[in-house]
Amino acid sequence: MYSFLLVITTFLFWVQTISAITVPSFPSIKDEIFPGFATGPDIPRIPLTFVHGVPTLPFSIGNPRQKFIGIFDTSSPLTWVMSEKCNSSACLEVPDNKKYRPDDSSTNFKFPLQVDMTYLDGSHVRVKPELDAVTFADKFTIPRHLVGEAYVVDYPKGYIAPASMGGFGSIDWRKTEFKLDLPSPKLLTLPSLLKNRRAVGDDRFSTGISKSKSGSVDFRKRFDFFNTLSSAFILGVDKTLYKEPVYTLPLVPLKGFKSPFWKIPITGLQLKNNNNLIQSKFSFGSGAHGKIDSSSPILTLPFATADAINTALGAKFDSKLNSYTIDCDAVTTAPSLVIQFAAGVDAQISADQFIYQRNSGSTCYTAIGGGSDTQNVYLGGPFFRSFYLIYHYTGLSVQIAESSVIQAGKLFEQE
Repeated sequence: MYSFLLVITTFLFWVQTISAITVPSFPSIKDEIFPGFATGPDIPRIPLTFVHGVPTLPFSIGNPRQKFIGIFDTSSPLTWVMSEKCNSSACLEVPDNKKYRPDDSSTNFKFPLQVDMTYLDGSHVRVKPELDAVTFADKFTIPRHLVGEAYVVDYPKGYIAPASMGGFGSIDWRKTEFKLDLPSPKLLTLPSLLKNRRAVGDDRFSTGISKSKSGSVDFRKRFDFFNTLSSAFILGVDKTLYKEPVYTLPLVPLKGFKSPFWKIPITGLQLKNNNNLIQSKFSFGSGAHGKIDSSSPILTLPFATADAINTALGAKFDSKLNSYTIDCDAVTTAPSLVIQFAAGVDAQISADQFIYQRNSGSTCYTAIGGGSDTQNVYLGGPFFRSFYLIYHYTGLSVQIAESSVIQAGKLFEQE
């Protein structure tokens, strides 16, 4: 059960000394991001396989390499894998050969810290942050990357992980606790390569559709929630996968201990009919944001807003399924959803991206659900898949563009 990192800021505030033990300075964000490896035709593309609407990919940790399958999660603060020492019920269901053995890795370095993280879906993990090599596609290696050795993993009752892996939504930072774990003999020295190492290449990575099933640029994507291979995690920026213009969406301001990744200020939502006329408007208060949440197959809105939008779409809530059901004809007749960003950009998502059919059944469902956050939006699968997204760490921004591979989401400057 693995959750895949794409944001790191929380561990950068590090205590320098504790009692008589000197604790090394924590590596800078330059040491912790996923760096771009190249520009041009050789930019690494790591295919994302969607399982029940959740993107997953293979990777390995350590030297020698220990292979895992991870959930690609833009909302998790670190890459974590189950420890061989984990005895939680969730861990007992996973074979030992699929668990992380840090002592077998010559590149592992431990820190005297443990972190308790509670996710919005009720899942809970306790991890020990460590540095180790992370490799993608058995080819592209980040020599030292922040990983978490999870020795407690708890899932809520009834939770079913996709493909025997942890599938989590956004972290609720109000329930995240940090504790020092001392003493640790490895604290006395820090590998010299950490002192001055800078990340290789760019500090941007990106995600986007890398191919269409039909092979045609005019193919209008119909997403398969249960298993599809068409998107990619790109260690850099691949200009062949998107078309101009590219819009820059600044992240929320860095404030105290709260991470700005990948939270984008928003002002509201709209429903537009097939004639591109506004059918309904939903405004958000000052300070609201939309957080890119790749690990969620749905868009999560405040309960009242989600219910109002689903009602406007003609969907009805099924308490047994905990989902909104809708007539399958709505895939072609329902209005599109527009996300209004404070930077002056509207992102329009067609109905076939947020209305789906389970297996070959006659009932369809909306990928729009309600959450406990009364102010903010979690931009899950329908948004994540519809655009080419460039994540810029030091630029504190997300750049967004329309796909050049398929006709999916559309972008407009606000009038």
